[in-house]
Amino acid sequence: MVGFIMDSLKRIKEFDIKSYNQKGEGFLQGGWILFDKEGIPQAAFQENAKQRVPLVDILKEVKSMQNNKGERPISDGEKE
Repeated sequence: MVGFIMDSLKRIKEFDIKSYNQKGEGFLQGGWILFDKEGIPQAAFQENAKQRVPLVDILKEVKSMQNNKGERPISDGEKE
């Protein structure tokens, strides 16, 4: 974490940034939302800095969505 902060401060100095956001809780939080081709959300996975969503769970849901739409599922070893 200290390395990340030091790198950020170094970039701020290198780019001669005069003002930047120092507010916030300081933790990354977010997740994944999977949408179908029409842009309709089909699944959501919440995560935070301590608990990441396993990629296996996300891929399982993607395969399920593809099977429900009659699309060819992604194999475990296949890259997009």
